[in-house]
Amino acid sequence: MTVKRTFLLAGTLLLTGCGYRAPLYQSYIPEVKDTTEYPGVRLAYKELAALMEKDTGLEPTQGNTVTLFPDGRQKWNILKEDLEYAEKAIYIDHYRFCTDSAGTLVENILREKARGGVDVRIILDKPANKKEHLEELSTLKEDGVKLDLFHRPVMLLDYVGANLATHRDHRKILLIDGQIGYVGGRNIQDEYFFDWRDADIRITGPAVAHLSSVYEENQDRVAPQLGPLYVEKDLKKAARMDNLPEMTQFSDVTVQIIPDSPDDKVLPLRNCFEWALYSAKKYFWFYNPYTPPPASTLQALKDAALRGVDVRWIVPDNNDIEIMKGMGESMYKDLLEAGVRIYEWLGPVMHAKQFMMDDYLLGVGSANMDNLSFFLNYEVMTLVYDENTTHHAANTFLSELEEHCEKITLEEVRNWGFFRKLRNWVVRFLAGSLT
Repeated sequence: MTVKRTFLLAGTLLLTGCGYRAPLYQSYIPEVKDTTEYPGVRLAYKELAALMEKDTGLEPTQGNTVTLFPDGRQKWNILKEDLEYAEKAIYIDHYRFCTDSAGTLVENILREKARGGVDVRIILDKPANKKEHLEELSTLKEDGVKLDLFHRPVMLLDYVGANLATHRDHRKILLIDGQIGYVGGRNIQDEYFFDWRDADIRITGPAVAHLSSVYEENQDRVAPQLGPLYVEKDLKKAARMDNLPEMTQFSDVTVQIIPDSPDDKVLPLRNCFEWALYSAKKYFWFYNPYTPPPASTLQALKDAALRGVDVRWIVPDNNDIEIMKGMGESMYKDLLEAGVRIYEWLGPVMHAKQFMMDDYLLGVGSANMDNLSFFLNYEVMTLVYDENTTHHAANTFLSELEEHCEKITLEEVRNWGFFRKLRNWVVRFLAGSLT
């Protein structure tokens, strides 16, 4: 990222204040006194389930089947099959859709399906997509695809730099035939499927109805004239019938969908992360490419480590946004001194947004642990309350620590050169100390 773009990003964050939401809800997790029973949720996690229902209106659902995709090629192969077998509906709400090799293949499938009578709808974040890709995708309308662009200008920021403007639709939702839902960090783009490390989850079951309602929120913002989405009536049956023989699947799982929007006066994602950190007894492990988190979340990370929780963070060594390398490094010393263990992912970009807690709670979605995701963007995350699923994800985390990561030590950080420390301080001052 150039110096000019760095200052534009800093100005964007400064002008928005990272939220008119931030000062009002900086470190407050509302107390939840709710006697509602949540079948499939352990007693110790019912407070979280109630808090998330209070913040979003969506309760946990039982009877789901979930599949995790740390490997992009596996997701690509199964997603293609799901799209090719679609008979009724395909709904895509994505941050970016590139017409490279993967995108062109998806585009051709969508054309064929729309011509065959399948209800195909797409919502894309306008500033995130290059003009030439949008021009190509706009031709989908000729085949009956309903394509709409999400763009919610903030103050005068579009005149500063439209691609940096806030209130972005950063969600990645893909729904097929009203019974299959994908959520995660991958855009429709070659590098996400074939190069980068990212994380997605595939869901069948009652949670798909809630994911559809989140899609409809953005549809109402960009195309309120469109009718309701198609949702399969018997989603529990669809979950029981789901079968991907080449993948590890987890059935009868309790799932809660967590949307977040700058239109809300609550902070569900930040509340979720901080609840997990303050409630963790054994460990809190997470992948996160972009920082900084709000001050309250940063403090929660340090407090968890100081009281003996095993807190580990996998961060990219090779970040696709240059400023974020220094932003992350600016936090290393404080976190390491508190006992947080930090590992840098070597090789291609690590873009995953995922956390695991105490072999029971798993979060996968589009949200980074940063101010943009917590305060300014439209995001969505899936919470999984399940021992087997979380344990499986945790084992993957541990194996990747050994195979792909290098541990960062406090001594190493203290020995960094003057100019590296100065760079980290400058980027943190410009765009990281606003909350």
